[in-house]
Amino acid sequence: MLLTQDERKKFALLVNAVVDIPLVPENLEQVIFEHALATIDVALEETLPPPFQEFMRDPTKGIDKDQAREFAERLLDAVNKRIDLPYLTEEQEAQLFRIVISPLVKAMTDGKQLSDLLPILQELSKE
Repeated sequence: MLLTQDERKKFALLVNAVVDIPLVPENLEQVIFEHALATIDVALEETLPPPFQEFMRDPTKGIDKDQAREFAERLLDAVNKRIDLPYLTEEQEAQLFRIVISPLVKAMTDGKQLSDLLPILQELSKE
């Protein structure tokens, strides 16, 4: 797995704070989003070669900031083609993928790492 269980849970908390599944209680939404994050994690691990996976953890390596947005869009497209979550609408799916992939790509830029961004994500999910 690319993400740790704790990282997947933090992302799921953020997604749960933003995306609503009508008629589903919040506690069940959390379980659903944790499942979705595990599915996304597998797709990312299968899509990204090891050097890109390492960029998330090593602030001394990474992609150029100027290329990050374009890379994020390509990665979003690749993940979206691999995953279909029938319990979400296409709009909710797109929102979920963006909430997860944008910070991951930001963590892949020079001078950043995922552990720097996760506390910020957790604070955002509390709002």
